Amino acid sequence: MGLRDYLGNFVKRRTPTPNQKEVYNLGIQEKRNIQHIVGPVLYDVANQSTIVRTCITQLKTEIFRRGFEWKKAFYKICNKCDTKHEKETDVCRNCGSKDLRVPSQDQINYAEKFFDGYINRSEQKLIDVLKEIETDLNIADDAYLILVKEYYLDDKGNVVLHKIKEMYRGDPLTMYIDVDEEGDRGEAHYTCITHREIYDTDPLARCPVCACQLHPVHYINRVHGKDQYFTKDEVIHLSKYNPSRLYGFSPILTLWSHITTLIAMENYVNTSYTKARAPRGILAVQTNNMESLVKYWKGVKEKLEKDPHYIPIMGIETDGGSRGSIEWVQFMNTLKEMDYINVKDDLRDRIGAFYGVSKIFQGDTATSGGLNNEGMQILVTNRSVELAQNVYNQYLFPFLLKQFGITDWTLTLLRSEEEDNVAELRRREIEINIAAQIKNLGFEVDMDEDGNFIYSKPLPKEDEQPMERVGGGEKIETDPYAGTNIDASQLGQMQEQMMQGGSKPQENPPATRNKPSMSVGPPNRNMGLPREAANNNVDRRTERRVG
Repeated sequence: MGLRDYLGNFVKRRTPTPNQKEVYNLGIQEKRNIQHIVGPVLYDVANQSTIVRTCITQLKTEIFRRGFEWKKAFYKICNKCDTKHEKETDVCRNCGSKDLRVPSQDQINYAEKFFDGYINRSEQKLIDVLKEIETDLNIADDAYLILVKEYYLDDKGNVVLHKIKEMYRGDPLTMYIDVDEEGDRGEAHYTCITHREIYDTDPLARCPVCACQLHPVHYINRVHGKDQYFTKDEVIHLSKYNPSRLYGFSPILTLWSHITTLIAMENYVNTSYTKARAPRGILAVQTNNMESLVKYWKGVKEKLEKDPHYIPIMGIETDGGSRGSIEWVQFMNTLKEMDYINVKDDLRDRIGAFYGVSKIFQGDTATSGGLNNEGMQILVTNRSVELAQNVYNQYLFPFLLKQFGITDWTLTLLRSEEEDNVAELRRREIEINIAAQIKNLGFEVDMDEDGNFIYSKPLPKEDEQPMERVGGGEKIETDPYAGTNIDASQLGQMQEQMMQGGSKPQENPPATRNKPSMSVGPPNRNMGLPREAANNNVDRRTERRVG
């Protein structure tokens, strides 16, 4: 085999892809709405529905109710191999190096100060922007966070350093993901960091103003006919209900029929009590004198506008010899007849089930069904809150920490359950009990600055107990009561008797019918207690005697 044949085996090859784009790009969710519903309508419908807005408000309240906290990403890290250690150690378990360090406080000094204050010129806190993002996720299933950076470039236009100055919420109605025909980001267009109006399709092109290299465009904001171009690390896109390669899918579109039906029902009730409406029916009168009724009908519309309970009268002309009659013709049923309450509750339950917000969080406690059912409702909502928090803990916060250059710390939202404090105390109690047991085994127990227990093996000491040597010269402890029927359950009682001046216990006391572990008991059942408090229902013929 020649050199050419040998090198031919290393030619780069790709897996063949289907010719049909829709088959290959199943993960691409295009930015389009069904039923020709434009984006602003989604927000209008969501804001008009009391059920939808209640669900979104409760979710935001529970998700961000306790705020966020900084946590150490590790206990120590090796400076040589970057191995992270979760426990106290002086030697790296991977490479054996002793060059270890703890998390650096200097990494989060700027980020802590930045997050504690206003994060943009609109005087918004970080939680305020996160609540806007949560609203976008529950309405459009698309949310964007824009980072305004200050760049430091070299002579060739390469980014040497950046500093985050502001953070804003990106509008899902105007933000777009810039992709090529295969749905790949950053492969279609390029722009200049300094001159953002530059827009080119050639990756090797240079900025015509500053001659610096261009950077891939990942996001576009189209406002008032003008485009704003953003690079990869300037924007993060989030989707909660239907994450895909590109866009999400609006929950409002899924619940469209339910929401619009509820809005129509509420509008009908409002119209029935406040405005002119279609009458519940008419009063049909058969008469020969129609002129008087025609004149009377002119004032019917005015009276309907003033009095919604006014009943109009309609005259029906009869034959000359027939007698007149009055007939009630009903147009619409009452709210009770239409089963208004049950239909509304069913639609509300369906919408609440989609968002994971139970009735008790919507202010409905009439059908809670007791404490057990209430606890289950709270559990269901807490699980929905936990899933929503994962969007921030697993995607948004790691993105922010990366942009701030933070590697030694993590940022997480605190869980919303009230019993977290109690659970933390119980967990701490278990840790203390374990530490006490480990100390009883002979280990030394200490505590670090974070309140974590540290265990270490003590240096060997000379044992005071008599020792015997075995074949290899190793010393073993001997039991003075070896060869007797005295067990550990009797040892404490015998020591107490000896301290009180009693004689040395017998090495072989007479055995009883009872087991050795049951041979110890109080000499008198009534000792230390009133006689009436003792158990006097024992058959003394079978009562065990203890000397």
